[in-house]
Amino acid sequence: MKRIIILIIATLIVINGYSKSISAKCYFENTYNYGDIGDGWYRANVRYTNYSTGTNATYSLKVYVEYGRVTKIDFGNGGSVHSGYNNEGYFYSGGNLNYDTDYNGNIVAATATVTISDDNGMRYFKIIIE
Repeated sequence: MKRIIILIIATLIVINGYSKSISAKCYFENTYNYGDIGDGWYRANVRYTNYSTGTNATYSLKVYVEYGRVTKIDFGNGGSVHSGYNNEGYFYSGGNLNYDTDYNGNIVAATATVTISDDNGMRYFKIIIE
């Protein structure tokens, strides 16, 4: 009887340790998949495209990152576009960051695309944070 109880206890200890290692691994993978740059302002290269007017240009602008998403683009002249409610009548979509990593898994760049649409059409902002 003692052997059975010892065997059951040993089995539970092994199973418990195994489940903890799986939980730790899943947490690491989820953290890695969703990126690891913090919230705040970043300097970014922003490629602006407006197919309606044929305009293409690249700027160095400040962008605000919040929870792995670009939520604001500051044009530096007092103008900006942002997610959420605005009184300008545009719709802001996209901004989710994708991460480029080096051989060791370190993040070397983050990219996103933001689309602004309104009565004048759609404008695209391809954002690269390095």
